[in-house]
Amino acid sequence: MLSAATRLLSSFALVVGAGAPLLAQAPTGRPAGVGGPGGPPPGVMTRGAAPDSVTLQSQAIRVFLDCQGRSRGCDRDFIVTEVNFVNWMRDRFDSDVQILAAALTNGGGGIEYTVTFIGRRKFEGMADTLILNTLPNDPDDRIRRELVRTFKLGLARYVARSPIASRMQMVYAAPFGQQAQVSAAALKDRWNLWTYTSNFNAFVRAEERQGNTNASLSLSANRATANWKLNFSLSGNVTEQRFDIAARPGRPAFTVRNEQRTFAANGLMVKSLSSHWSAGMKAGASYSDFLNQDLAVRMQPAIEYNVFPWTEQTRRQLTILYNVGPNWYDYQRTTVLGRDRETRISQQLTSSFVARQQWGSSNISLDWLNYLHDFNRHALTLSGNADLRIGRGFSLNLGGSVARIRDQLYLPAAGNTEEEILLQRQALETGFRITTNVGIRYTFGSIYNTIVNQRFSSLGSSGGRFFFQF
Repeated sequence: MLSAATRLLSSFALVVGAGAPLLAQAPTGRPAGVGGPGGPPPGVMTRGAAPDSVTLQSQAIRVFLDCQGRSRGCDRDFIVTEVNFVNWMRDRFDSDVQILAAALTNGGGGIEYTVTFIGRRKFEGMADTLILNTLPNDPDDRIRRELVRTFKLGLARYVARSPIASRMQMVYAAPFGQQAQVSAAALKDRWNLWTYTSNFNAFVRAEERQGNTNASLSLSANRATANWKLNFSLSGNVTEQRFDIAARPGRPAFTVRNEQRTFAANGLMVKSLSSHWSAGMKAGASYSDFLNQDLAVRMQPAIEYNVFPWTEQTRRQLTILYNVGPNWYDYQRTTVLGRDRETRISQQLTSSFVARQQWGSSNISLDWLNYLHDFNRHALTLSGNADLRIGRGFSLNLGGSVARIRDQLYLPAAGNTEEEILLQRQALETGFRITTNVGIRYTFGSIYNTIVNQRFSSLGSSGGRFFFQF
């Protein structure tokens, strides 16, 4: 639900004053006076006749857009086209203002965008933050238009200190055609802050000698206030595969079929105790062919501490979460420990750090789990990812996880057939699991990123789908 201040901001917009088009391009393909010999530095207006559009463009502020996590609605081409009174830069090191847009799912199932405006160069030390909340069913077009208006409002204080300030106007659209604001008390929510989501997906692929079908369904109900958070969900996934193996000398033809089913019900209740502490209860029940479980039921109270206040959650979090409680298991096949069913108490400690800053974003977590009846039955997992902008045009992407695994109580005593192993029908015994990914990106050339050209866009941004076959 939007705050009164956010609703008021949503009624404002900035418009460029009448006159010559602000986005005219210099004949050289570069705004006049920027980076060329003898040209005035950005933000300085030369004496003499009234400046033309090219001169104005060269003196507009330089902005770098940083939508971390590829936030929904953060359409760069649309934003560049709509916010046409600034110079959009390819690298933050060349910008006067960096827009950092971080997104989190809000209590209603929509998205809360925390948009931070970070002054650089001549605006060093100037910073602002605006909050935008969207609804779960808002279309992408509405979200991107709301982001555009938010960007315009946040850029206003910087543009006001530039030579193009005289060409800017602020327009206010009174709500409901009235001059007075609507009282927040007059707004009623018949759903009492509950949001409900259903999602169904089906996939079918058929060939002469093989076939693959997949269907999934999920239902969820969520409610969030400043003091309470409630999440409930139901989900199911069924996958069926068929492979027809042709006959060979000494072996007849045969068909391999694989079916995997997973069903789960989960609930979470969290109470905010203070700006740092939270307490809650996690409960769930599941069925999984992959984990050899006809039924797994868990109920575990939990407590969490955030080193940083939760008011800073969109920028940084350092949390420590502890939960402990019973687990009831009913297995499909007798396990390696000779159990058809059992009850075990487990505890879990998770520490997680999340940062979204002007240099990039990072997420690191360390997770420890063990069963209290036997501390040798445990699992330790370190995982993380980082997107670091460490130099002009240079970014480094790191990700992965490493886990020590000793908690596989569910493994069947009979082991797995070659067919089950190849089809990955059930989990296999392992002592560790490692995943890694590394990416390096370097971009050089023009520092400007203002022009939008979507011609032949169906071939990909770089024409990657355009190729010849011989």
